[in-house]
Amino acid sequence: MARFEQKEIDRLYGQSTVGVIIHRDLVVLYANDAYARMMGCRDAAEFMAAPDLVRYIPPAFHLEALRLYKQFMEATGFHGWKKVYNLRQDGSPVWLEISDETIEWEDGRALLTTAQMIENGTTAMQVDHMLGRSFIGVAVHRDMQALYVNDAFACVMGAQSASDFMKKPDLLRFVDVANRDKTLADSEKILQGVVGGERRRECRFLDDGSEVWCDLTDERILWHDGRPAVLTTAHDVREEVRMNNMLVRNRNSLENAVAEVIRMVPTAVAMFDEELHVLHFNREFARLFAQNPGVYPAATPEFDVSGLRAIYRDMVRAGHDHADRNGVMSPSARLTDIRINRLQGGGMMVSALDVTDHKEVEKQLAVLASTDPLTEVLNRRGFEGAVSRLHDIRRLRNKTWHYGIAVLDLDYFKLVNDRFGHACGDRVLQEVAAVLRGALRDDDLVVRLGGEEFAVFLPSATAKITQSIAERLAGMINDIRLSDDEGNFGVVKITASIGVTIGGDVCDDPKSEIDLPTALLVADRALYQAKQAGRNRIVYADPTLPAAMVLSDEAANPADECGDGE
Repeated sequence: MARFEQKEIDRLYGQSTVGVIIHRDLVVLYANDAYARMMGCRDAAEFMAAPDLVRYIPPAFHLEALRLYKQFMEATGFHGWKKVYNLRQDGSPVWLEISDETIEWEDGRALLTTAQMIENGTTAMQVDHMLGRSFIGVAVHRDMQALYVNDAFACVMGAQSASDFMKKPDLLRFVDVANRDKTLADSEKILQGVVGGERRRECRFLDDGSEVWCDLTDERILWHDGRPAVLTTAHDVREEVRMNNMLVRNRNSLENAVAEVIRMVPTAVAMFDEELHVLHFNREFARLFAQNPGVYPAATPEFDVSGLRAIYRDMVRAGHDHADRNGVMSPSARLTDIRINRLQGGGMMVSALDVTDHKEVEKQLAVLASTDPLTEVLNRRGFEGAVSRLHDIRRLRNKTWHYGIAVLDLDYFKLVNDRFGHACGDRVLQEVAAVLRGALRDDDLVVRLGGEEFAVFLPSATAKITQSIAERLAGMINDIRLSDDEGNFGVVKITASIGVTIGGDVCDDPKSEIDLPTALLVADRALYQAKQAGRNRIVYADPTLPAAMVLSDEAANPADECGDGE
């Protein structure tokens, strides 16, 4: 095990741009200026005035940080690299790539951590950054074991904070024993993508024996470890449930009791009389359904409840006593989930939950799940989903389904990383993605298949058009010139090998469709032949011929290439 003294550490890292700390029990014993500045301090002296490392770790990750520290202190040597999400002194987020090493320091073992700032965090960091302080409860779990919760979810489940909750991450303990097998089975179906999560209202039993009612939604996402997980949002509706139960039990003296309770409930709630006029309402209902909400509470506002009345009438005609409608646009232009209950003797009770912000969060998570974070083009999952939607639209319109596809791989890309560094390599990938996006039509698709391999999908394109576009893209990629990290303009350049094919209804037999996986395979074979033929060229493969026989071979002018040798 390496042994260090402060003089040696100062000599090695005191003036380094790499952040370095030495800590024990998550209390810093040494920090250089670079690390202090990453945490928002002027220098190491200011940082060491409050050396508690926990203050810079988001609460949701406190338990994980302590667990890793104990694990590293029981081992020896270097423990590898990982990406982490920290908070600066002012509370703003910072993403770091860190390494840990167990060392001997003065009077015993300690942990030496080096840190470098990075541009993009993982899904876990992004979820915590977006939702960590949200009033909507959010949990990410697998097999009903929590991988992440925010403070709002922890509070709904009776914990003081997210870090306190994660000491016992078992979510199944809150479910009634009789329903646990079904809950596990439903979670597994969502995890496998067999079913999508639906909004539902369920009772949960807290550790102290009390009940809490929640409106829950589930969604399958990819977590930062690359495996599927279930993202659950939870909205506390115990007050709404309590109110509805009280109305059922206490029909007598309804007027006085309900008027007061309705005003206390945070969800939009209103009671309508037999003529379907608003009888009692709270501030949230006025915000969503009043034409002039600004007059409340000084005066009674005018309501636009024609949509609610229509739902009630449809419910009565169907012979039901309650109705649920999700995603209803309110007069205030807010998306709401509506529940209507028919009251004895006539009239109705309406509750409405504003889900506009929740839907926006869902949209952001969908973008995260389908987009490559470095290049901002589609990832493979998003690409396959987009092609599937285009295919379905064409079939519904009874139109012919055919397309062109070009798979391109940057030549000798490994040399770019080796010679100029991975940061420069990332800039090259971003520039190539920008060139592809800018050169294509709005309905064309650009996807990063992985590493330095991209593909473009051209709806309705013929073989000739696809080859022509591939030639234009190859020329634009050849024209890319970037500066290295030392500012030498135009020294970084790249070429691409491209495999081209077509797919869809291109066979003589109209029932024989070249599907996307087959087209990608044919294009990959053509790309391989382009590589074998010397790179920096375009090869077209006809998918209708045996073994995708090569029909034409178009080569670009040779150029000085930097690449990976693939």
